[in-house]
Amino acid sequence: MVYNAAISACEKGRAWERGLELFAEMQEAGVRLSEVTYGAAISACEKGAQWEKALELLNAMASSGLRRNAIVYSAAISACGAGRQWDKALELLDEMASVKVSPNTITYNAAIQACERAEQWEAAVATYGKMRDAGVSHDATTVNTLVRACERAGQWKLAFDFMRALSEGGADGDGESEEDGGGGGGGGGEAAGGDDQAAWAEM
Repeated sequence: MVYNAAISACEKGRAWERGLELFAEMQEAGVRLSEVTYGAAISACEKGAQWEKALELLNAMASSGLRRNAIVYSAAISACGAGRQWDKALELLDEMASVKVSPNTITYNAAIQACERAEQWEAAVATYGKMRDAGVSHDATTVNTLVRACERAGQWKLAFDFMRALSEGGADGDGESEEDGGGGGGGGGEAAGGDDQAAWAEM
């Protein structure tokens, strides 16, 4: 319990390197590693953009017979996003279905943010479509991230549709994306089809 709290404190304080050091110390000391321990360590990886380590820990959980839940998957997806590994993030999202773990709003937001960070606007919008089809509610973070992804790609109509959905109360909550919003304006791409735009307007 003391180790778990310490790793979590390091993660929250963005001392991710120390958090991973504590995790390694636990392993060396033969301390039992729980879902909470792995979750804290994977969250530390997220803060340090250590996506490869996050995937390693996620796989280690499975090898140890520990259940991987939406919390640890969300953290691992965020770590991939921080490392600009949007394709890995989406692979993890798809993997969740095979291990019978249901993604929640935080999970989908992490995946959408991973796409936005890598300037993959089409993947971001497609992931939102999966979120909607799964019946998972979106929030302000979802919409803000989608708006930013579309704006970067010059998809102004889609960006407006998402902003309109937010202003009309289409999103629950008022959370802001943790993404810093920096980066270049990704490729323009071609305008999305009318059917897609109509679908997003139904949010």
